[in-house]
Amino acid sequence: MASPADPEVRAFLRDSLVVQVATLSPKGRPFVTPLWFVVAGGALYITTGATTRAGKNVGQNSTVALLFAGERAAGPPRCLHLRGTATCHRGLPPWGILLRVAAKYYLAPRALLTELRNVRKWPLRQRYYGQVTGGAGYLRVVPTAVDFLACP
Repeated sequence: MASPADPEVRAFLRDSLVVQVATLSPKGRPFVTPLWFVVAGGALYITTGATTRAGKNVGQNSTVALLFAGERAAGPPRCLHLRGTATCHRGLPPWGILLRVAAKYYLAPRALLTELRNVRKWPLRQRYYGQVTGGAGYLRVVPTAVDFLACP
């Protein structure tokens, strides 16, 4: 089992763009959703509204499982499985976290090009985000265990 502070784990997280977040409903039913994330100060910050199913589930059960595919990683296909304790927060994350999200998903060279190519679809994104009642929110996950898995 690897440590969250292991350089190999940190590099894999840098090479991952999307995390599959697994939560449990109050009735114990699993729910998985793909979300954007950044790492800061030993925690993961995951973008989602506080009133989304993932946000509500974390409010009832703080244990989460995260799966990263390392989309930009070189080498044999593998995944990173991280378990942790999550908290759900209403409102925008701290400015430092917002800047990391912007740099990773909107301002990176390929990301910026993709954004500009899809400028006509921006109203759809606004409509999607408008469906999240209760406003902005985010999950903060503190890792408790990490291991690498073979992925098909």
